[in-house]
Amino acid sequence: MAGYSLQELSNKTNNAITKQAIGKYEKGLMKPSFENLQAISRALNIRVDYFLRENTLELGEIKYRKQTRLAKKKQNEITELTRDFLERYIETEELLNEIHQVSIPNRAYRVESIDDVEVIASTIRQEWDLGSNPIYNILETLENRGVKVVYIDEEINHFSGMSTWVSNKIPVIALSRMKKDRIRFTALHELGHLILDIEHLEDKLQERICDRFSASMLLPAEALKSELGGIRRNIHLKELALIKAEYGISPQAILYRAKDLKLISKSYFVSQVKYWRMRGIWKEEIGHYQGEEKSNRLLQLLCRGIAEEFITSSKAASLYGMKLSQFRKEMNKVDATSNN
Repeated sequence: MAGYSLQELSNKTNNAITKQAIGKYEKGLMKPSFENLQAISRALNIRVDYFLRENTLELGEIKYRKQTRLAKKKQNEITELTRDFLERYIETEELLNEIHQVSIPNRAYRVESIDDVEVIASTIRQEWDLGSNPIYNILETLENRGVKVVYIDEEINHFSGMSTWVSNKIPVIALSRMKKDRIRFTALHELGHLILDIEHLEDKLQERICDRFSASMLLPAEALKSELGGIRRNIHLKELALIKAEYGISPQAILYRAKDLKLISKSYFVSQVKYWRMRGIWKEEIGHYQGEEKSNRLLQLLCRGIAEEFITSSKAASLYGMKLSQFRKEMNKVDATSNN
């Protein structure tokens, strides 16, 4: 998870433990003393009980879709961060007897062409009672349907999100730190990889399909037609920023969406992209979205466990991946907010 080599970890312990010893610990050829375990934990800034955890989850196939650009070392780091979070999350559910029911299907929607996505997205929105309204909190919406969302609180070059299934039963989406509209788009893109049957299609087409699915979920066709008033010859950038403020989708993605739905011509789309690139704003954030993108389910479960005396604050801190002092500050922040 830390991305250290054996030598780097040895150095972090001030060379109190050799790289050869750490290698033997990894391979199960030798057990560390408790003092050495503490030294390694301090070097990695994690609690000792991380190493004493009995259950280990096996993640399903993970496809890092920018794999040629994302270093293998970084892929391993993200995979292990995901595994660690899931183990803590699922242990919390088991302790509180609060196993979450999964209500999304595993690659159940067969896709033969990119146009199939519009119908599928509309079907899902109906099943989720969303109509054509904006989705306020994508991450919480996914968690409410049994998806485990792992948020990696750092910006990672060449990585925005990945998805997998645990034992073909628990859907998982991992996301890195991004702007809100990008988090929303990426989360639903990864949902597409979880529920769409597209493995028979080439990789580039799979990505286009999941992008289209994400845009369709964020901004349904009928909603965009209503917002734009039908087919347009020109669109003001401010219009797109206002739509973003309501639906949480970037103006760039809205422009793509308008082209895909034939609300603007391809030639107008190309000219706008060129113009935005010339102004230096095509890859920049345009407009603002005020909605929240966060799921607090794990923390809520831990709060319940503490209140009902199922678990101690120390155990809750461990399950939340924090030191006890940090966890108490987190709890006090909640208390301070509620008193204002």
